[in-house]
Amino acid sequence: MTAELPHKAPPRGRLQRNTRRRWLGGVCAGLADYLGIEAGWLRFALLLSVFFSFSLTFWIYVILWVLLPAKPEVPIPDVSWQRRRELRRIDGLVRRAHRRLPATVANQAQGVLDAMKIMAGELESASGSTREAQSAWSQVSTQLPPLLGRMLADSREDEQGYEEMRAMEKKLRTTSRAAFAEQLAGQNLDESAPSGRFAAWREKIAPLQTALAPRIGPQTLAVLEAIEHKLAFLLSRADTGDGLFDLARFDLERIAFEYLPQALENYLKLPADMARSHRISGGVTAEEALTEQLIRLDQALEDLASSLFERDAQGLLIHGRFLRERFGEQPLESADRD
Repeated sequence: MTAELPHKAPPRGRLQRNTRRRWLGGVCAGLADYLGIEAGWLRFALLLSVFFSFSLTFWIYVILWVLLPAKPEVPIPDVSWQRRRELRRIDGLVRRAHRRLPATVANQAQGVLDAMKIMAGELESASGSTREAQSAWSQVSTQLPPLLGRMLADSREDEQGYEEMRAMEKKLRTTSRAAFAEQLAGQNLDESAPSGRFAAWREKIAPLQTALAPRIGPQTLAVLEAIEHKLAFLLSRADTGDGLFDLARFDLERIAFEYLPQALENYLKLPADMARSHRISGGVTAEEALTEQLIRLDQALEDLASSLFERDAQGLLIHGRFLRERFGEQPLESADRD
Protein backbone atom coordinates (compact mmCIF):
# COMPACT_ATOMS: atom_id res chain seq x y z
CA MET A 1 0.00 0.00 0.00
CA THR A 2 1.42 3.37 -1.03
CA ALA A 3 1.19 6.31 1.33
CA GLU A 4 -0.51 9.36 -0.01
CA LEU A 5 1.63 12.34 -0.86
CA PRO A 6 1.02 15.67 0.83
CA HIS A 7 -1.28 17.73 -1.35
CA LYS A 8 -0.91 21.04 0.39
CA ALA A 9 -1.91 23.73 -2.07
CA PRO A 10 0.89 26.17 -2.96
CA PRO A 11 0.36 29.90 -2.49
CA ARG A 12 -2.11 31.10 -5.09
CA GLY A 13 -0.25 32.96 -7.77
CA ARG A 14 -1.18 34.50 -11.07
CA LEU A 15 -3.74 32.73 -13.25
CA GLN A 16 -1.83 31.33 -16.22
CA ARG A 17 -2.12 28.51 -18.75
CA ASN A 18 -0.06 25.45 -17.86
CA THR A 19 1.27 24.20 -21.18
CA ARG A 20 3.21 21.38 -19.52
CA ARG A 21 0.04 19.55 -18.43
CA ARG A 22 -2.08 20.61 -21.38
CA TRP A 23 -4.35 18.47 -23.47
CA LEU A 24 -5.15 21.35 -25.79
CA GLY A 25 -4.25 24.89 -24.73
CA GLY A 26 -3.40 24.39 -21.06
CA VAL A 27 -6.46 26.35 -19.83
CA CYS A 28 -7.87 23.61 -17.58
CA ALA A 29 -4.44 22.79 -16.19
CA GLY A 30 -3.82 26.47 -15.41
CA LEU A 31 -7.22 26.86 -13.72
CA ALA A 32 -6.55 23.69 -11.71
CA ASP A 33 -3.20 25.07 -10.53
CA TYR A 34 -4.86 28.33 -9.50
CA LEU A 35 -7.70 26.59 -7.64
CA GLY A 36 -5.50 23.89 -6.12
CA ILE A 37 -7.39 20.93 -7.59
CA GLU A 38 -6.65 18.18 -10.10
CA ALA A 39 -7.03 19.18 -13.76
CA GLY A 40 -8.96 15.99 -14.49
CA TRP A 41 -12.02 17.26 -12.63
CA LEU A 42 -12.09 20.48 -14.64
CA ARG A 43 -11.66 18.59 -17.90
CA PHE A 44 -14.54 16.29 -16.95
CA ALA A 45 -16.74 19.31 -16.14
CA LEU A 46 -15.75 20.92 -19.45
CA LEU A 47 -16.67 17.81 -21.45
CA LEU A 48 -19.93 17.47 -19.54
CA SER A 49 -20.88 21.09 -20.28
CA VAL A 50 -20.43 20.46 -24.01
CA PHE A 51 -23.65 18.42 -24.03
CA PHE A 52 -25.61 21.36 -22.63
CA SER A 53 -24.05 24.35 -24.35
CA PHE A 54 -21.37 23.49 -26.87
CA SER A 55 -21.17 27.00 -28.32
CA LEU A 56 -20.83 28.75 -24.96
CA THR A 57 -18.24 26.26 -23.67
CA PHE A 58 -16.23 26.52 -26.87
CA TRP A 59 -16.08 30.32 -26.85
CA ILE A 60 -15.27 30.55 -23.13
CA TYR A 61 -12.36 28.17 -23.65
CA VAL A 62 -11.11 30.06 -26.70
CA ILE A 63 -11.33 33.42 -24.91
CA LEU A 64 -9.39 32.09 -21.92
CA TRP A 65 -6.83 30.52 -24.26
CA VAL A 66 -6.28 33.91 -25.91
CA LEU A 67 -6.34 36.06 -22.77
CA LEU A 68 -4.41 33.95 -20.28
CA PRO A 69 -0.62 34.08 -20.64
CA ALA A 70 1.32 30.83 -20.66
CA LYS A 71 3.24 30.05 -17.50
CA PRO A 72 6.90 30.96 -18.19
CA GLU A 73 9.36 28.09 -18.42
CA VAL A 74 13.04 28.05 -17.61
CA PRO A 75 14.74 27.65 -21.00
CA ILE A 76 17.55 25.21 -21.67
CA PRO A 77 20.67 27.40 -21.52
CA ASP A 78 23.34 27.68 -24.17
CA VAL A 79 25.56 24.80 -23.05
CA SER A 80 27.63 22.02 -24.62
CA TRP A 81 25.78 19.51 -26.77
CA GLN A 82 26.41 16.71 -24.25
CA ARG A 83 24.79 18.65 -21.41
CA ARG A 84 21.98 19.88 -23.70
CA ARG A 85 21.27 16.29 -24.77
CA GLU A 86 21.12 15.22 -21.12
CA LEU A 87 18.69 18.03 -20.26
CA ARG A 88 16.47 17.21 -23.23
CA ARG A 89 16.37 13.54 -22.23
CA ILE A 90 15.24 14.45 -18.71
CA ASP A 91 12.84 17.05 -20.13
CA GLY A 92 11.14 14.27 -22.11
CA LEU A 93 10.68 12.24 -18.92
CA VAL A 94 9.26 15.25 -17.06
CA ARG A 95 6.79 15.94 -19.89
CA ARG A 96 5.58 12.34 -19.61
CA ALA A 97 5.29 12.81 -15.84
CA HIS A 98 3.02 15.82 -16.38
CA ARG A 99 0.70 13.67 -18.47
CA ARG A 100 0.70 10.49 -16.41
CA LEU A 101 1.51 11.34 -12.79
CA PRO A 102 -0.36 13.42 -10.17
CA ALA A 103 0.26 17.16 -10.36
CA THR A 104 2.15 17.20 -7.04
CA VAL A 105 4.68 14.65 -8.30
CA ALA A 106 5.00 16.13 -11.80
CA ASN A 107 5.51 19.65 -10.44
CA GLN A 108 8.24 18.37 -8.15
CA ALA A 109 9.97 16.69 -11.09
CA GLN A 110 9.67 19.99 -12.97
CA GLY A 111 11.29 21.77 -10.03
CA VAL A 112 14.31 19.47 -10.19
CA LEU A 113 14.63 19.96 -13.96
CA ASP A 114 14.39 23.75 -13.64
CA ALA A 115 17.11 23.70 -10.97
CA MET A 116 19.28 21.63 -13.32
CA LYS A 117 18.78 24.14 -16.13
CA ILE A 118 19.78 26.99 -13.83
CA MET A 119 22.92 25.17 -12.73
CA ALA A 120 23.86 23.99 -16.24
CA GLY A 121 24.85 27.43 -17.50
CA GLU A 122 26.83 28.16 -14.36
CA LEU A 123 28.75 24.88 -14.62
CA GLU A 124 30.29 25.98 -17.89
CA SER A 125 31.44 29.34 -16.55
CA ALA A 126 34.52 29.88 -14.43
CA SER A 127 32.51 31.49 -11.61
CA GLY A 128 29.94 28.71 -11.27
CA SER A 129 32.04 25.60 -11.90
CA THR A 130 32.73 24.72 -8.26
CA ARG A 131 33.43 21.24 -6.96
CA GLU A 132 30.14 21.29 -5.01
CA ALA A 133 28.15 22.25 -8.12
CA GLN A 134 29.80 19.56 -10.25
CA SER A 135 29.13 16.95 -7.57
CA ALA A 136 25.47 17.98 -7.18
CA TRP A 137 24.88 17.94 -10.94
CA SER A 138 26.51 14.52 -11.36
CA GLN A 139 24.52 13.03 -8.51
CA VAL A 140 21.12 14.34 -9.66
CA SER A 141 21.65 13.65 -13.38
CA THR A 142 22.50 10.05 -12.50
CA GLN A 143 19.64 9.46 -10.04
CA LEU A 144 16.72 11.37 -11.55
CA PRO A 145 16.15 9.48 -14.87
CA PRO A 146 15.83 6.00 -13.32
CA LEU A 147 13.69 7.40 -10.51
CA LEU A 148 11.28 9.01 -12.99
CA GLY A 149 11.32 5.87 -15.11
CA ARG A 150 10.27 3.78 -12.13
CA MET A 151 7.50 6.20 -11.14
CA LEU A 152 6.19 6.34 -14.71
CA ALA A 153 6.13 2.56 -14.89
CA ASP A 154 4.10 2.33 -11.67
CA SER A 155 1.85 5.30 -12.61
CA ARG A 156 0.97 5.87 -8.98
CA GLU A 157 1.92 8.09 -6.11
CA ASP A 158 5.29 7.30 -4.58
CA GLU A 159 6.04 9.12 -1.34
CA GLN A 160 9.66 8.01 -1.24
CA GLY A 161 10.29 9.11 -4.84
CA TYR A 162 8.59 12.44 -4.17
CA GLU A 163 10.80 13.06 -1.12
CA GLU A 164 13.91 12.06 -3.07
CA MET A 165 13.09 14.65 -5.75
CA ARG A 166 12.49 17.30 -3.09
CA ALA A 167 15.94 16.59 -1.69
CA MET A 168 17.45 16.78 -5.19
CA GLU A 169 15.89 20.17 -5.91
CA LYS A 170 16.93 21.55 -2.53
CA LYS A 171 20.52 20.42 -3.06
CA LEU A 172 20.72 21.93 -6.54
CA ARG A 173 19.13 25.24 -5.58
CA THR A 174 21.16 25.62 -2.39
CA THR A 175 24.40 24.96 -4.28
CA SER A 176 23.46 27.28 -7.16
CA ARG A 177 22.35 30.08 -4.87
CA ALA A 178 25.52 29.86 -2.78
CA ALA A 179 27.67 30.09 -5.92
CA PHE A 180 25.56 32.97 -7.22
CA ALA A 181 25.73 34.87 -3.92
CA GLU A 182 29.52 34.49 -3.94
CA GLN A 183 29.66 35.70 -7.54
CA LEU A 184 27.36 38.62 -6.75
CA ALA A 185 29.38 39.71 -3.71
CA GLY A 186 32.66 39.54 -5.66
CA GLN A 187 31.34 41.39 -8.69
CA ASN A 188 33.71 43.97 -10.13
CA LEU A 189 31.69 47.18 -10.21
CA ASP A 190 33.95 48.64 -12.90
CA GLU A 191 32.67 45.94 -15.26
CA SER A 192 29.15 47.30 -14.75
CA ALA A 193 30.11 50.88 -15.65
CA PRO A 194 28.80 50.60 -19.26
CA SER A 195 25.29 50.12 -17.87
CA GLY A 196 23.61 53.50 -18.45
CA ARG A 197 21.19 53.24 -15.55
CA PHE A 198 23.79 51.99 -13.11
CA ALA A 199 26.25 54.73 -14.12
CA ALA A 200 23.49 57.33 -13.61
CA TRP A 201 22.67 55.84 -10.21
CA ARG A 202 26.30 55.93 -9.07
CA GLU A 203 26.54 59.56 -10.16
CA LYS A 204 23.44 60.39 -8.10
CA ILE A 205 24.43 58.43 -5.01
CA ALA A 206 28.18 59.27 -4.86
CA PRO A 207 27.78 62.75 -3.26
CA LEU A 208 25.43 61.28 -0.66
CA GLN A 209 27.92 58.52 0.17
CA THR A 210 30.69 61.10 0.55
CA ALA A 211 28.56 63.21 2.90
CA LEU A 212 27.49 60.14 4.90
CA ALA A 213 30.96 58.65 5.37
CA PRO A 214 31.95 60.73 8.45
CA ARG A 215 28.45 60.52 9.97
CA ILE A 216 27.68 56.80 10.00
CA GLY A 217 29.42 53.70 11.28
CA PRO A 218 31.33 51.10 9.24
CA GLN A 219 28.39 48.66 9.34
CA THR A 220 26.11 51.05 7.48
CA LEU A 221 28.82 51.85 4.93
CA ALA A 222 29.34 48.12 4.34
CA VAL A 223 25.60 47.63 3.75
CA LEU A 224 25.60 50.51 1.24
CA GLU A 225 28.45 48.83 -0.64
CA ALA A 226 26.54 45.54 -0.68
CA ILE A 227 23.46 47.35 -2.04
CA GLU A 228 25.63 48.83 -4.78
CA HIS A 229 26.64 45.33 -5.92
CA LYS A 230 23.02 44.17 -6.06
CA LEU A 231 21.87 47.22 -7.99
CA ALA A 232 24.78 46.81 -10.42
CA PHE A 233 23.46 43.34 -11.26
CA LEU A 234 19.77 44.31 -11.45
CA LEU A 235 20.18 47.59 -13.32
CA SER A 236 22.46 45.98 -15.89
CA ARG A 237 19.78 43.30 -16.48
CA ALA A 238 17.17 46.03 -16.83
CA ASP A 239 19.35 47.69 -19.49
CA THR A 240 19.88 44.54 -21.54
CA GLY A 241 16.39 43.09 -21.07
CA ASP A 242 15.83 39.58 -19.78
CA GLY A 243 13.39 38.16 -22.30
CA LEU A 244 11.30 36.35 -19.68
CA PHE A 245 10.73 39.09 -17.11
CA ASP A 246 10.39 42.85 -17.27
CA LEU A 247 12.25 44.31 -14.30
CA ALA A 248 10.54 47.66 -14.82
CA ARG A 249 7.42 46.06 -13.34
CA PHE A 250 9.15 45.87 -9.99
CA ASP A 251 9.84 49.62 -9.71
CA LEU A 252 13.57 49.01 -9.77
CA GLU A 253 14.34 52.56 -10.90
CA ARG A 254 12.09 54.04 -8.23
CA ILE A 255 13.93 52.02 -5.58
CA ALA A 256 17.34 53.05 -6.92
CA PHE A 257 16.64 56.69 -7.83
CA GLU A 258 13.95 57.69 -5.30
CA TYR A 259 13.56 55.48 -2.24
CA LEU A 260 17.23 54.95 -1.40
CA PRO A 261 18.45 58.52 -2.13
CA GLN A 262 15.45 59.93 -0.22
CA ALA A 263 16.29 57.84 2.84
CA LEU A 264 19.91 59.04 2.76
CA GLU A 265 18.89 62.68 2.18
CA ASN A 266 16.42 62.57 5.09
CA TYR A 267 19.18 61.32 7.35
CA LEU A 268 21.61 64.00 6.18
CA LYS A 269 19.06 66.72 7.00
CA LEU A 270 19.36 65.86 10.69
CA PRO A 271 22.12 67.42 12.83
CA ALA A 272 24.91 64.88 13.31
CA ASP A 273 24.54 64.67 17.11
CA MET A 274 20.74 64.43 16.85
CA ALA A 275 20.95 61.56 14.34
CA ARG A 276 22.82 59.41 16.86
CA SER A 277 20.97 60.39 20.04
CA HIS A 278 17.43 61.52 19.17
CA ARG A 279 14.86 58.70 19.43
CA ILE A 280 12.18 58.44 16.77
CA SER A 281 9.17 56.14 16.47
CA GLY A 282 9.98 52.68 17.81
CA GLY A 283 12.53 53.96 20.30
CA VAL A 284 15.52 53.79 17.94
CA THR A 285 17.88 56.51 16.85
CA ALA A 286 17.81 57.87 13.31
CA GLU A 287 21.10 56.11 12.53
CA GLU A 288 19.74 52.80 13.82
CA ALA A 289 16.57 53.27 11.75
CA LEU A 290 18.61 54.01 8.63
CA THR A 291 20.85 50.97 9.17
CA GLU A 292 17.85 48.71 9.74
CA GLN A 293 16.16 50.02 6.60
CA LEU A 294 19.30 49.53 4.50
CA ILE A 295 19.80 45.97 5.78
CA ARG A 296 16.18 45.19 4.87
CA LEU A 297 16.69 46.67 1.41
CA ASP A 298 19.96 44.75 0.88
CA GLN A 299 18.31 41.42 1.75
CA ALA A 300 15.29 42.13 -0.45
CA LEU A 301 17.52 43.11 -3.38
CA GLU A 302 19.50 39.89 -2.91
CA ASP A 303 16.24 37.90 -2.98
CA LEU A 304 15.15 39.81 -6.07
CA ALA A 305 18.47 39.13 -7.81
CA SER A 306 18.29 35.45 -6.82
CA SER A 307 14.72 35.18 -8.12
CA LEU A 308 15.82 36.65 -11.44
CA PHE A 309 18.79 34.25 -11.54
CA GLU A 310 16.49 31.31 -10.77
CA ARG A 311 13.89 32.43 -13.35
CA ASP A 312 11.34 32.53 -10.52
CA ALA A 313 8.48 34.77 -11.70
CA GLN A 314 6.50 34.36 -8.49
CA GLY A 315 9.56 35.21 -6.41
CA LEU A 316 10.14 38.35 -8.45
CA LEU A 317 6.57 39.47 -7.84
CA ILE A 318 6.76 38.78 -4.10
CA HIS A 319 10.09 40.54 -3.57
CA GLY A 320 9.17 43.40 -5.88
CA ARG A 321 5.95 43.97 -3.93
CA PHE A 322 7.88 43.82 -0.64
CA LEU A 323 10.34 46.47 -1.82
CA ARG A 324 7.56 48.80 -2.97
CA GLU A 325 5.54 48.43 0.23
CA ARG A 326 8.30 48.37 2.82
CA PHE A 327 10.98 50.63 1.39
CA GLY A 328 8.41 53.13 0.17
CA GLU A 329 7.98 53.98 3.85
CA GLN A 330 10.38 56.68 5.00
CA PRO A 331 10.52 56.61 8.82
CA LEU A 332 13.22 59.28 8.88
CA GLU A 333 10.79 61.82 7.45
CA SER A 334 8.97 62.02 10.79
CA ALA A 335 12.26 62.65 12.57
CA ASP A 336 13.03 65.45 10.15
CA ARG A 337 9.68 67.11 10.89
CA ASP A 338 10.03 66.84 14.70
